[in-house]
Amino acid sequence: MVQRPEVRPTRLADGRVNPPVLIPAAIVRHFPAAQLAEVEAAWSPARTELAGARAAVGLPLESSHWDWRGKVERVEVGQLSLVAVECESAVQGLMAVPLQPRAAVLTPGERLLYVDYLEVSPWNQRSPNGPRRFLGVGRALIGQAIHMSRERGFNGRVGLHSLPQAEGFYSGICNMRRIGADPDYYDLVYFEYTEREASEWLAPQGIPG
Repeated sequence: MVQRPEVRPTRLADGRVNPPVLIPAAIVRHFPAAQLAEVEAAWSPARTELAGARAAVGLPLESSHWDWRGKVERVEVGQLSLVAVECESAVQGLMAVPLQPRAAVLTPGERLLYVDYLEVSPWNQRSPNGPRRFLGVGRALIGQAIHMSRERGFNGRVGLHSLPQAEGFYSGICNMRRIGADPDYYDLVYFEYTEREASEWLAPQGIPG
């Protein structure tokens, strides 16, 4: 059964002004899979431009091969749920969360919410060509993952695998626990929150559920 989108208010920092100012934005849970083609149409050329700019300075874009349209079937059959951050009538970030929980590593015998994919729109990623348009998109999505974990009875526990270029975000900005490279998942580094760690990070963030 396809669930209707749920819209919740949030705020992002506008990186186009100095100092950045907070502006209204929205979290959209159960983001419609039918709109992923529209998102890719907007993101793809910007992603290509960002990949070129970063390659020119020796920083290849590791997510350049991602295509959210490949998630449509898994959403439609009830395997994935999508969460979007919207601002100024555009999708600023996306997160895909499987409906099936996973076993927690740090809390044996407990389950957690697993984040399958998380991507911030190309214009909100660091680029040699200029400042990011909006700041705080990734944090807003991680905050939602914690809220969703609590709602599903997992007490805020969250786990995910990170691309190498995003490891600093999860460890430094989100204070997630680095477990280590997972040989069963392309050797990507696995990160996880315990209940306490999730609460300690989320409390000062001001990210509504």
